[in-house]
Amino acid sequence: MFGIPIVGWICAGVTGLGLTMGFAPFQQPLAGWLSLIPLAYYGVRERPSLPHSFWLGAFAGATHFLTTFSWLTTVTVAGWIMLSLYMAIYPAIWFVLWVRFAGSDSTPMTSWGNIRHVVLGASAWVVTEWLRETVFSGFGWNGLGVSQGQLLLLSQIADLGGVPLISWVVAYGGLTLTLTARRFELEIRGAQKWKPRWDFTAGVFVLGVTMVYGSKTIFSSQERPWLNLSYAAIQPAVPQDPWKSAKMSRVAEELSRWSEVALTQSGPIDLLIWPESLAGTGWQEEPALSRAVEKAREFGARSLLTGSLDIRGNKTFNSAVLFTGPEGQAPQVYDKTHLVIMGEYVPLADIFPWLRKLVPPGGDLTEGARVGIVELAGSGVKIAPLICFEDSVARVVRRAAQKLPHLLVNLTNDAWFGRSAGAVQHLQNARFRAIETRLPLLRATNDGVTALISPRGVILEQVWDADLLSYREPGFISGELELREPRATFYTRWGDWAVMLSGGLVAFGFFGIREVT
Repeated sequence: MFGIPIVGWICAGVTGLGLTMGFAPFQQPLAGWLSLIPLAYYGVRERPSLPHSFWLGAFAGATHFLTTFSWLTTVTVAGWIMLSLYMAIYPAIWFVLWVRFAGSDSTPMTSWGNIRHVVLGASAWVVTEWLRETVFSGFGWNGLGVSQGQLLLLSQIADLGGVPLISWVVAYGGLTLTLTARRFELEIRGAQKWKPRWDFTAGVFVLGVTMVYGSKTIFSSQERPWLNLSYAAIQPAVPQDPWKSAKMSRVAEELSRWSEVALTQSGPIDLLIWPESLAGTGWQEEPALSRAVEKAREFGARSLLTGSLDIRGNKTFNSAVLFTGPEGQAPQVYDKTHLVIMGEYVPLADIFPWLRKLVPPGGDLTEGARVGIVELAGSGVKIAPLICFEDSVARVVRRAAQKLPHLLVNLTNDAWFGRSAGAVQHLQNARFRAIETRLPLLRATNDGVTALISPRGVILEQVWDADLLSYREPGFISGELELREPRATFYTRWGDWAVMLSGGLVAFGFFGIREVT
């Protein structure tokens, strides 16, 4: 097809499926290291033309995104296909650059040449991932580095350079193995002489430094807590239909019932958390929700943070509302600043109105003006609310972390995705926000994974039904959370420096910096 040998398509497909194996429901970290090898090896061995390289990279990307984001079919099949095919452009760009950086087939492989090629290849991967996360508001789920979430020793460098830095390390390791294997092939065939493999040594060194930093971080002692915050996060598990919202009376009933159970068990608490808005109306328009809030506070919730739509004139916001302080005091409100493409807004829908028919109805929401921090009355605890997928978007959380909150709180509703891998992937991506900012992350979901994540990425608590082996059952988590005085991490201060550095390296490599052998 397109003049490309079948083995090329097979290698691209294996790479795409291998990338998918790194994420839920499979969650195999080793797949992240090995997945790029089949396509990358084909590229350095066969040197496909630019159009062939693009098609092979796009096929690998489409295979990956169509499989890893298959949970989108529970909401929109057309949107799933369109989004996956669009995102396939970025692996295609990466593979074009990888082949170009390989140089001439007649040039002998050397340690320095291989190091240069791997550095440029890993940098190109990071840049294309960043573009996927940024263009058209982005969809940055499941970057290569996210596949390493269960390997805490490797994940700790996120506080230096975020997920992009982890992606760079993983891509560097996989591409080093690729060129090592190709060099072995040439030497065995007698096409070039056997020489020391300093390129492989460099790969081991990069991995070693990463693990040493992780070990030092995990086993270092922590400073004494500034304050212990008692909390409860409710998971009501109200059934959802992506094409219509739940009835507010049912939502309020379930929230009240489970809040009463949690507060009866624990006694008065500092913070009660309810998930993202589960109904298609605003909190000010719903007496049932107002009564539920009053009831929860009477039971002993000193402060209550809940999600709700907030209707102001002809604009509708997806908001987090904090009820704190004396009764009757106006609540603090944060409006979601990062809307979900093909979910909360449809790009170009004003020009092509038919696009709105591809996603659940309800009209486009309005984007909040700025990142907001809410504060608990009395204690001075500052909270950065994150709504829906915002805890999977690093730049949004980083802006919030720059305001030095004590705690990140995510209010979300993953019930749209049923029993698919969507909710677990959401958690898998979100845990890196805790590591990047070194702040605890408390998540309250309607039907997903309600959980508490430590600043080192450890899942300390989560709603889990051991009998049904399910995270989707109604329930709650509660306890005391140790809060420390917040400090900006290197990543919080300097952001995507790893991406910018990678972009500079790719630019130099693309314009043909002379190779030193």
